[in-house]
Amino acid sequence: MNPIVLQLGGLELRAFTVWIGLGALLCAALIVWRGRAQPIPHLDVVVAAALCGVIGARAGHVALNWAYFSEHIGEVWSLSSGGLNWHGALIGCLFGAQAVAEWRRLDAARLRDSLALCLPIGGVVTWAACAEATCGYGIEVRTLADYPAWLAVESLDIYGVLAPRLNLPLIGAAYAGALGVLVLLLTWQRKLSGARLWLSVALYALGMALISSFRAEYVPYWFGVRADQALDAIVALWAAVLLWRALRDQKKERWLADASG
Repeated sequence: MNPIVLQLGGLELRAFTVWIGLGALLCAALIVWRGRAQPIPHLDVVVAAALCGVIGARAGHVALNWAYFSEHIGEVWSLSSGGLNWHGALIGCLFGAQAVAEWRRLDAARLRDSLALCLPIGGVVTWAACAEATCGYGIEVRTLADYPAWLAVESLDIYGVLAPRLNLPLIGAAYAGALGVLVLLLTWQRKLSGARLWLSVALYALGMALISSFRAEYVPYWFGVRADQALDAIVALWAAVLLWRALRDQKKERWLADASG
């Protein structure tokens, strides 16, 4: 799958790339718009986050599939061969954004709130891209007649085998979309300012851990657990700790403000 959307000479633009590029553009516009008082520094954040995110996403995929890449070193940084990992993308984006935010002396809490809005967008477009590019596909089911039309579809696996499978790309995109609605509501209500990112990361990671239980793609197992699910759990725990710390610090700041007032 992963059909060609546009072809100019030897240049091919495929559906997966279009979806990921669309998500990146939307997030870039969102970050720059929310930081419109300082557009150039925030544009620097976007560039750094994008570059580090791509590096992290590819590095994560290669690490999880090192048994293959150790024998195909030439494909390690060949993005045309496919393979990105959301955990690596998240860490890379956060690292790049944080580094530039400190250099540019930006409001870190406001930037995190912008990134909290970007995470669901990234989730939706990534699952939409996977629907086009034979990734993130679900386990086989006996027959489509046993399931609602939205829950199971005929789809290909990485080997080109067509079979009835759980429609995980739709489920994943719907979950990311619901998370996006939650973050929008918190933003509108001005709740959890500076801590929304950690809440959204924790909830997204927990959702991915559940969805991964029904994925059919190969990943190595760590101590009897799928490696991607183990990483989901680690990211969820890490984000939960950061959420707790952010809320604790905010409570302390309010207490000090009340005491001094």
